[in-house]
Amino acid sequence: MATRTEIERLERLLLGQEDLLGEVHSLLAEEQKQDDLIRAMVLSASGDRPVRVRGMDPDRVYHLDSIKALCIRYRLRFLPSGLFKGDIPNQTVHAIRALERKVESPMSSFLMMAPADRFQLCDTEVDPLLFVPLGEGCYYLVHKWGSDLSPLRAALNWPFRTLAHLAVSVLVLGVVLALFVPSELIANDPNASFWGGPRLLMMFWSTMVCASFTVFGWFAFFGQFSAEAWNSRYFN
Repeated sequence: MATRTEIERLERLLLGQEDLLGEVHSLLAEEQKQDDLIRAMVLSASGDRPVRVRGMDPDRVYHLDSIKALCIRYRLRFLPSGLFKGDIPNQTVHAIRALERKVESPMSSFLMMAPADRFQLCDTEVDPLLFVPLGEGCYYLVHKWGSDLSPLRAALNWPFRTLAHLAVSVLVLGVVLALFVPSELIANDPNASFWGGPRLLMMFWSTMVCASFTVFGWFAFFGQFSAEAWNSRYFN
């Protein structure tokens, strides 16, 4: 039969465990609150206020010229993270908290490298890289998530880098299409050779057709080359 002393001792043990669990829940709630504050800070950041990072990894420091070249190659935007729409994953939050222990002043400016559709652009309702400015045109990579930087993306967006890239792409497409047209369809003589005047005229015609469709599609859907749009807040 349980005695009153045993019951009181067991009750104290249970209450102690309850207090411990309460402390654990309180710590977890505080950590979640800090994470939410960091997410809010990143998603509302603007400006380009530099910070000093102690013992920073030199492999994570990138000059603006390199960032611009990468944005042009993969057709990305480099804008304040306050324009970013999407979730900030836990790994990124942990990376920011780790970086906070190395900076000499509070961080208030973040910039994001990501596709245009991941930003809330000024005239419009895939995965980013988060940077903080260091000053003198240099930026520190805080965290990267996703897989937007792939060779396929660079290849598909090669024509949109500059006007010269687009013109070369149209020319190559027109020539390739003309090469696939059988000779009997473009020459009166069924025994005509593959190369000749009709083939050259076909290349010219197919290039003009491709150029016409390209001009229409460009103004209808794109509007900006990557060399111009990499840091633009506007959709087109």
